[in-house]
Amino acid sequence: MRLLVLLLAAFLAFGAHAHSVLPLDLDTLVDRSDQIVYVRCLGNQAVPDATLGVATLTTFVVFDRAKGLPGSTLTLRQAGGELNGLAVRYPVPSFRVGEEYVLFVPPVSRLGFASPVGLAQGVFHVVPGAAGKEVGNGRDLADLMPSADVATLPPRTASRLKSAPQVRTRFDLADFMTIVRSRPGTR
Repeated sequence: MRLLVLLLAAFLAFGAHAHSVLPLDLDTLVDRSDQIVYVRCLGNQAVPDATLGVATLTTFVVFDRAKGLPGSTLTLRQAGGELNGLAVRYPVPSFRVGEEYVLFVPPVSRLGFASPVGLAQGVFHVVPGAAGKEVGNGRDLADLMPSADVATLPPRTASRLKSAPQVRTRFDLADFMTIVRSRPGTR
C-alpha cells in the first residue's frame, strides 16, 4: 500500500509540475476559477487521507468574493502535509496563519481536493503598500494582462503599467478586485 501511495504521489507531483510551467494570464486564471476570494489564513490542519496518505485543510476567513457562492469562510483541501511522522510533499502552495491572499480556486476535484489555479500563479499575496494594501504574485502586470486597454483600467494600475518592469509586480488591492470583477469569466 505504501508503494502505491508513493507511486501515486510521484505521478501527481510530475503532473502538477508540468501544469505549473506555462504562465497563465489574468483572464485564464478567472476562467478556470470556481471561486476568487480575498482571504486571511486562519489555520492549517493535516488529516489522514485514504487516497494520498495525508491531506492539509487550510481554513480562511473571506473578506471579499469576486466569484463563487457566498460564505464567510473557505476551506481548501490540498494533497500532502505532515501527520504522525509521515511527511507527504506535493508542489502545492502553503499558507501562513495570519497572512492575507487573493486566491483563484478551481472547482473541487472528484477526490475532494482544490489547489489554486496554476498552483502559485493563483495565489496573490496581500502586503502593505505606499497607499494601502497591494496584491501580487511576483509576475509583471503587463504579462498578467497582455491585452489590457490601459484607458479602461483604474488610474493607479494604468500608471503602474507605464513604470519599469520591477515595479509592475503589484496592484492596489481594491483596483485588483475591480479589475477581476470586470473580467468576462466573473459575470
